[in-house]
Amino acid sequence: MVHMAASAETIPPEEQRWLTESFVDPNGRVFEWRGDIYRMLEPAYAVRWKELTDQGVIPELIRDGLLVESELTHFTTKSEKVVLRHRRVPVVSYCYEWVPGMLKDAALVTLELCIRLTEKGLTLQDGHPWNILFDGTKPVYIDASSIVPARDDILWAPYQQFCNFFLFPLYLYAAGCDRPARWLLRDYLAGVTDDDLLSALPVSFKLRHPRRTLSVTFPKLVSKLFERLPDELQQRFLSISRSANSGPASVKLKRKFLESLRKDVDGLQLRGSASHWAKYYGTGDKNYFRTDLSPRDWQQKQEAVGKILSNLHPQSVLDVGANTGHYAKMAATNGARVTACETDVSALTHCYDEARKEKLNILPLAVNVFSASSTPGRGGIACPAPRERFRSEFVMGLAVIHHVVAIQRLPIARITEMFAGLSCRWLLLEYAPPLQAKIGASPVPLLDDFTASDLEICLKEHFKTVRCFPSYPNVRKLFLCEK
Repeated sequence: MVHMAASAETIPPEEQRWLTESFVDPNGRVFEWRGDIYRMLEPAYAVRWKELTDQGVIPELIRDGLLVESELTHFTTKSEKVVLRHRRVPVVSYCYEWVPGMLKDAALVTLELCIRLTEKGLTLQDGHPWNILFDGTKPVYIDASSIVPARDDILWAPYQQFCNFFLFPLYLYAAGCDRPARWLLRDYLAGVTDDDLLSALPVSFKLRHPRRTLSVTFPKLVSKLFERLPDELQQRFLSISRSANSGPASVKLKRKFLESLRKDVDGLQLRGSASHWAKYYGTGDKNYFRTDLSPRDWQQKQEAVGKILSNLHPQSVLDVGANTGHYAKMAATNGARVTACETDVSALTHCYDEARKEKLNILPLAVNVFSASSTPGRGGIACPAPRERFRSEFVMGLAVIHHVVAIQRLPIARITEMFAGLSCRWLLLEYAPPLQAKIGASPVPLLDDFTASDLEICLKEHFKTVRCFPSYPNVRKLFLCEK
């Protein structure tokens, strides 16, 4: 047994805030207490954790960045359970909010962790992305109690789960099917099934990748044939399978299987969907956006934003409508931890690739903060909404609100209210003239005819001070607000 010291402090049950994602974990549930993240371990797993720590397994995985930093504490619970403390990853994000490259990197970390564990007779009991968070551009495996002894009768128990939540969505991303992959990932029970995949994949992908297509259809066919066999034959085949997967060759076979899976994932070329806006900060062509404006001419705006960031030096920044992350990178270079939200996945992919290459602390997420609310969660408790997860000291909304008004049909009063809810202290919001003349819609009074003065009035309802700075061109204005 793992014995707690006599002086162990008991965490009051009424102060524990249980996290919905850990309802189904048989080895330990996660909770928040006094701003930190803890995991209550079941007795049997507490013994295993102590053994793995003493053997150096856990410290090695933490050192190599494959497992979130975790340590046994002197705390206990009312039921005398052992308690782990985990390093808190600043922002919670979900797999359907990641760009395709993030899901691929998360899959590779999961497989690398499995391969390392296989050598020690261990494995992961889960094969889905809910156990991974991104700390900036770095995927971090957070489910410490998913490490369990490997079974001798099977290569990897959660393989189908890995397919449904990693491999099959990545196949869809590689085929350019971003929307079906992203929406099916919201189904935390089924993910992308083989039927979903085969019906959504275009014929061109199936012809270009016959081996990958066959790897989905063949097991499906074998499974149907197996179900038609008499029970006696089924048991005989299962017995043969268990014998083949056990013994001294078992570890080598499992490793080969996992390495083959890793090679398949690593070799996927993810296709980004075509995007007009992905060139927003990369073109000098004034006719490209039909506005007679070139982002390369926006020196005045860039200098103003850079000066504000330098003077205020915020620790956390939320960039709404981040596009390719031009200003998110400015904030990160200034020392801030940045969450960059953008609905254009192609533009956001560029942001992720650049931040990863330059090792910038930017978390790019495909989220529309103006429509995203709480999402379904386990146990009837919804996952936290963006307003709760993304709140930051400093919020930027540059060249975005006129698009929100025109496309999402939200009035500026509601937009500013939502921005205020996301900001802990400062908001930098850019006014640009309404777009109704360019989108060809019938203008709606008090919605499509807002002015800079109207925006300033709305902002003053939520912030103590509102200062105006010039932007580019002159009809645009920057409003710096402070609570």
